[in-house]
Amino acid sequence: MKPILKKWPLALFALLLAGCGAGGSAGADVSGAGTQDYGTTKQMVLDILQSNDGKTAIENILKDPTLKSQIVVSNTDIAKAVEKSLQSQQNQNFLAQQAKDPAFAAALAKAVQPELISTTKQLMKDPEYQKEMMVLLQSPDFTQHLNTLMKSSQFRGQVMQIMTDALQTPSFRMQFEDALKQAVSESMQSAGGQSQSKSGQSGQSSGGSSGGGGSSGGS
Repeated sequence: MKPILKKWPLALFALLLAGCGAGGSAGADVSGAGTQDYGTTKQMVLDILQSNDGKTAIENILKDPTLKSQIVVSNTDIAKAVEKSLQSQQNQNFLAQQAKDPAFAAALAKAVQPELISTTKQLMKDPEYQKEMMVLLQSPDFTQHLNTLMKSSQFRGQVMQIMTDALQTPSFRMQFEDALKQAVSESMQSAGGQSQSKSGQSGQSSGGSSGGGGSSGGS
């Protein structure tokens, strides 16, 4: 410990003792003298603490590792306090009410999104989780629920709104147009190939019939 830390506590203690002693002796003579001496001592202590040396002493004390370990709250303590707070029925009702606020819900989702994404990625690598997800997706109840949802006007309206919003984005619109052009081109090529195939088959049939007529005439 630095010398200044050794001197200042002793000086403060000596001042306090001096104030108490002076207050006791003066109390025997005048009842208000003790209060006046206490006020004087208090002002002296405040002046010392507000001085540059006093501030430096306080800063050095606060930098002491032993003191830090006593006043700093650990992460475990914070986690326990939050967990205990969340278990309170009053706080649960408050969170449920706040979750209805779009701004609060958006901020909460943004705060936990990285952890949710990380957890989901880890679960997707888990064979047991994959198996359970496949069982869920292939279950008749889930399929029926999904079909009912996709047939609902609300779902279709939401999909149309999503597509409308997406088409307002230049990059998505360009990708959509390119995909549409490619689909039309492939469809036309497929139709042209089928048309040529049918024409070839018709030509072969006509040629075969003509050849048959010629042989009949010769006979």
